[in-house]
Amino acid sequence: MKDDIPSDSTPRDPGELRPRGRAFLLVGVDGGGTRCRARARFADGTLIGECITGTANILAGIDDARDNIIAAVEGALVAGGLTSADLDRCLVGLGLAGANIPDLSERFLASGLPFAQIALEMDAWIACRGAHPEGDGAIAILGTGTAYVVQAGGDFVTVGGWGFHLGDQGSGAWLGHQALRRSVLAHDGIVPATPLSKTVMARFDDKPDRMVSFCKTALPRDYGSFAPLVFEHAAARDSLAEAILAEATLDIEASLARLVELGAKRISLLGGLAPLYQTRLSPGIAAFIVPPAGDPLDGALALAATLLPVEAAP
Repeated sequence: MKDDIPSDSTPRDPGELRPRGRAFLLVGVDGGGTRCRARARFADGTLIGECITGTANILAGIDDARDNIIAAVEGALVAGGLTSADLDRCLVGLGLAGANIPDLSERFLASGLPFAQIALEMDAWIACRGAHPEGDGAIAILGTGTAYVVQAGGDFVTVGGWGFHLGDQGSGAWLGHQALRRSVLAHDGIVPATPLSKTVMARFDDKPDRMVSFCKTALPRDYGSFAPLVFEHAAARDSLAEAILAEATLDIEASLARLVELGAKRISLLGGLAPLYQTRLSPGIAAFIVPPAGDPLDGALALAATLLPVEAAP
């Protein structure tokens, strides 16, 4: 099963692609909700440079994402002594959140990007490419949100990644939200109060109405800011924190088990929460965990390399 993602990677005539006789440049872009990273290389693999700019989340705004992506690519070129005049030499592999939504992808690709050619995938897919460059393997992204991807035989299957309201079990946002919910229960005497619940309630001056006001506008990253408290109090054997993490770990293991069912022989854990969860996994699941071979930008560059004409491939 392969997700249907629009892409501007349809093969073209090599003569049409080659920009005025100059050699192509490969650029990988990892566009996230907080920042956009770009890494540029020559076709032989020699590094040109890297650059970081602002958000490239097309769900939040196509124009801003486009502008930050262009700025990141240009910055990576400038870091290696090139200029904006070289943008039309770039074969760009893009990994973006929201790329699995056809309408958004089509509008983004039509937004006026100055590159020679573009290949677009979900950000989780380039992360999987980077973690397993030999082709087969799986990843679990455990951060503010969660997503799982397995690659086998050139096909990608995505598990989860449906966002905070429908999923993200075990994510930083989920942990923080659970901490708030259960702290209110403790405040009302429905469950026993613990140091965690008292710490959370103190953030709102022990007034649930202030927590309600916070939740009206809170984004996943806002809930995620409470996740460190859960791990800190769990380390001190806080019963509430331990219960939250026990549920989260079961949810994560269920998703990892699904990756194994889909054919994963090795799984890399990515994201800020990965090392915190890895020590909590049961031996049967832990046996599949391996370090990633590379990062998402390596995966984006591998995607960019698929755009090279045959005679230009290294």
